[in-house]
Amino acid sequence: MITVSILDDHTMVLRGLETMLEDSNSIKVKATYKKGQELLKNLQNNSYDVLILDINLPDINGIELCKRITKTYPNISIIGLSNYSETGFIKNMIRNGAKGYLLKNTSKDELEEAIKTVYKGETYLPSILKNKLLNESIGVKSSSFIPKLTRREKEVLQLIAKEHTNEEIAQTLFITVKTIEAHRSNLILKMGVRNTAGLIRVAFEKGLLV
Repeated sequence: MITVSILDDHTMVLRGLETMLEDSNSIKVKATYKKGQELLKNLQNNSYDVLILDINLPDINGIELCKRITKTYPNISIIGLSNYSETGFIKNMIRNGAKGYLLKNTSKDELEEAIKTVYKGETYLPSILKNKLLNESIGVKSSSFIPKLTRREKEVLQLIAKEHTNEEIAQTLFITVKTIEAHRSNLILKMGVRNTAGLIRVAFEKGLLV
């Protein structure tokens, strides 16, 4: 029996994944968590074969958490879970130890296949994401692709374009500097660039800034 834990800050996602796996004969969900720190505390006394890990968490960066867990608990196979299909997120999760990556609209069959695949030590990516990575590796990119940004990401992007610092943006939006840093990192990954200069350039090219 493959034991699984799930970390996602949305109750509906947790319950949905649990429901998809509840009648499996080979997979058992042992625990669910809504915060990264909660998971870390429980990992000291619990062992899971596979962790399904949301990369967008309220208390900790999911990609950094993946790296930390992989280093401390190398026997746990991690599957990144996200609404983001941008290749930057996929590469970063794999680079930091994840064995797989799933979108939140995954099907029951795909979820089970992913869990069984990473449990065997292999890497799992849905076909649509494999094709994206392949096209990028051979230089085929869609110039019409426009990343989907949240309302908050759009606000942060506008302020970055006006050359505001992280501290100034945090004060303007009444959120923490750590949250701004996370938004900035997500924007860079979504745009497929390496730094803030590239972020602004691509944002203008895509019509996200005027």
